Amino acid sequence: MARARTTLTSARFALYGKPLPRIEDAIRMGEALRAAVMGQAKRLLGDDNIPRELSGHDLPDDNRHGHAFWLPDPDERGVITHLLVHVPGGLSADALRTLTALTTVRYGDDERLRVMLEGVGAGSLFRAQTPLAGESTLWRSLTPYLHPWHLKKPAMRSPEALHQALLAQLRKEWHARGEGLPEILDFRELPDCDFSGRRLKPLHYHRFRRKRGLTQPDTLGRLIELRFAAPVRGPLALGFGCHYGLGLFASVDAE
Repeated sequence: MARARTTLTSARFALYGKPLPRIEDAIRMGEALRAAVMGQAKRLLGDDNIPRELSGHDLPDDNRHGHAFWLPDPDERGVITHLLVHVPGGLSADALRTLTALTTVRYGDDERLRVMLEGVGAGSLFRAQTPLAGESTLWRSLTPYLHPWHLKKPAMRSPEALHQALLAQLRKEWHARGEGLPEILDFRELPDCDFSGRRLKPLHYHRFRRKRGLTQPDTLGRLIELRFAAPVRGPLALGFGCHYGLGLFASVDAE
C-alpha cells in the first residue's frame, strides 16, 4: 500500500566527529548515510516497512529519480560538515519519523559520527545555508560527473564529438527528471575544484560504489560547469553515483 507523501522534500543534518570526512570521500559518506538511515528504518518500522522513497526499491515504472539523494554538504575547505537527504517525490510520515530519529552514522573503520537534524522542509529552506540548495542558471561541480551510459566510437573521434556526446547524455538524464525543466544549454570542463586553495582534480576523489557488479561506463569522471536556459533549483546531482554524492553541483552567481 502506497504511503501518502508530504510536500517536505529535504532534511539537513549537522555532522560531528574528529576528523570529519572530506569531499574527496563524498560517495563513501553518501553510502554510509543511506546505510544508517536504512538501519534506523528497520528498527523503527520493521524490515518489510522501509519507506520506498528512502530505500529506492519497489518504485513505480514512472519514477524519475524521485527517491532519496544522500548528499554530503562541504564547507569552503572541502570538509563535510553537513549532510542533506533530498527526496524530490516527497517524504512520507514514516520517512520523516525515521530521519528525525537518526543520531549517528557509522563511517570508515567502525567510526561513529554524530548527526543532529537542523531542519526539514522544501529544498529552498536551506538556500541561505548551502549552495547545494541554491537557484541559478549556472551550476558548478563539487564532485566529479561520471557519464552514466557507454560512449559510442564516433564520440571518441574528436574533442568536439566527445563534447556533443556528453552534452547529449546530460540532456537525456535531465529530461528524464521531469517535464518542463529548463534546458541545459551547454557545459564546459573545469581543470579542478578549488576548496580554499586545495585544488582537487577528478582523480583525487573516490569514484566507485561499494556495491559489486554495477556497470560503470566512466571510471575517471570530469569536473564541469552547467549552464541552463532558466534558473534551476537545487539540489542537483547527475550521472553515475549521483544518489550518493557523485556528480554533485553547487549553484553559482551567473557571470
